[in-house]
Amino acid sequence: MITPQQIKQIPASLAAVLQGMRLYPGEHPQVRRQLDAVLDCMRPLLQQRGRLQLGFADGTLLVEDLPCLEQHPAILELSQKIRACDLKGIRFDVGIDKTELLELMVQLNRGNTEIADALDILGISHIHVIPEEDSPREIYRQTLDVVETVFEDARLGRRPSTSLAFNTVHKMVSTAIGRPYALLAMTLLKDYDNYTFTHSVNVSVISLTVGRACNLPEEQLTLLGMGGMMHDLGKMTIEHEIITKPGQLNEQERIKMMEHPQRGVEIVARMDDIPPEVVDIIHHHHLRYDRTGYPKNSRGRVLSPLVDMVAIADIFDAMTTVRCYQKPFTPKKALDHLQEMSGSHLHPEFVSAFINFLGPYPVGTLVRLNDNMIALVVDQNHQGEGSLKLKQIITAEGQRLSESPEFSLPDSSRILAEVDPLLKGIQVDEYL
Repeated sequence: MITPQQIKQIPASLAAVLQGMRLYPGEHPQVRRQLDAVLDCMRPLLQQRGRLQLGFADGTLLVEDLPCLEQHPAILELSQKIRACDLKGIRFDVGIDKTELLELMVQLNRGNTEIADALDILGISHIHVIPEEDSPREIYRQTLDVVETVFEDARLGRRPSTSLAFNTVHKMVSTAIGRPYALLAMTLLKDYDNYTFTHSVNVSVISLTVGRACNLPEEQLTLLGMGGMMHDLGKMTIEHEIITKPGQLNEQERIKMMEHPQRGVEIVARMDDIPPEVVDIIHHHHLRYDRTGYPKNSRGRVLSPLVDMVAIADIFDAMTTVRCYQKPFTPKKALDHLQEMSGSHLHPEFVSAFINFLGPYPVGTLVRLNDNMIALVVDQNHQGEGSLKLKQIITAEGQRLSESPEFSLPDSSRILAEVDPLLKGIQVDEYL
């Protein structure tokens, strides 16, 4: 008979492998012995049931249905590694071998949020990962699919679905409340082939971050997220050649492009139950704080403050995106430029709140630490106010790492300065 103690040995032995891989490469005899120990722990249960599952319930790691309540640091680290890969569980099937298990541990160590694809490419058939349905990455992907559907309906003259858009925004709002910095990191994963769609999702996400910084209630956040998602809907009726032109627009093209807010309003007028605040955002997101900009016939009107929040998000995403006429700003540099535009182009109080919320080193910032290590900020406030989660990319000796271990800092006191990723040949999005 298999005892609970035997079952609890399984996560402990997996955690020991992770610890061993900090010191040795995967082919080292010590790591191989630890892998054998894991398989020895799993074997009785696999022979009896044919499979074994690790998962979570209310944040507690379970082996089958048995909770691991021990707060041992190694098991806590294992739990964090699994959650960092946006997984809610892992299933092991009878037939698993040492090679498959090692590859799983390598991917967990990397914090690979594409772990399912990685295991599939490697032909691993006895380990199945169960994605976290409400992970920031999954929510971002779902939103991107919905935006593409809504925008394509608009392009083809069909009436887009209001309920589909709002259902997605509700998920984004919940994620923005629970994990705002992790969701914001997704906006740095630029898809330049589908720029209109990704920009709309990014503006929605960034708008929600601005709204969180300004302490908006959930109802207002929902309107803000919806407006950010739909702000460029009118571009679907502008000639494709103008929308996708790689360089600056000429005067005639620019005048045509300036029609997109009004065209967006005309599209949502055919949709069901679009709130006036969302219409305001679509119509006026190119009006600056000093109410210059366009459409000119809207100057002097009293607008929803949500308009000014989306304007900040619109500019922030544009600044952090590659253009043929402009290299992208880092998130930190983009915040500096927002500050310069504060009071004229942008609402000063909202900009100030946004900057304070993101802190001195926002997600996506490459930094040099006081030991000369170079790392990337990938999450914030994860272990208390002001704390940072980073991935090490270059060692103190200047060696570029093939794997990027995660670590946490209680605050930014060890950070010396921001590092320009272009000068180091680092693609930040590869590490998010």
